[in-house]
Amino acid sequence: MKNKIISIISLGVSLNWLSLFFSYHRLQNININQVFATGGFPLRVFEYPFPPMGHDWPPAGAWPQFFVNLFIWIAFVSLIIFFTGKKMENWTMMSFLAISAIVLSLFGIFYIMLNFD
Repeated sequence: MKNKIISIISLGVSLNWLSLFFSYHRLQNININQVFATGGFPLRVFEYPFPPMGHDWPPAGAWPQFFVNLFIWIAFVSLIIFFTGKKMENWTMMSFLAISAIVLSLFGIFYIMLNFD
């Protein structure tokens, strides 16, 4: 059971970061001091400022939506793992998912810092 919970959380975190990376959408007809791009799926989480006018970190109001997206992905993964059965209780699979979640989280923090710089 512990391995299944770790797998669910790890896969949910990984999918949350991947959805943030791949949902980057550059807006058309932008001016300085306006939003340059947006990102986040299923909810739009971040509005990236026009470079180099950022503040090095997203505003505090954007983080609740980030965590709502995380909980949506965890719920989605929970349903998938519920229907796949014991395939995710494998220790090797759990370790791979946990390591990938850590690596994607570190990469994601740097990604956010670069987009808000």
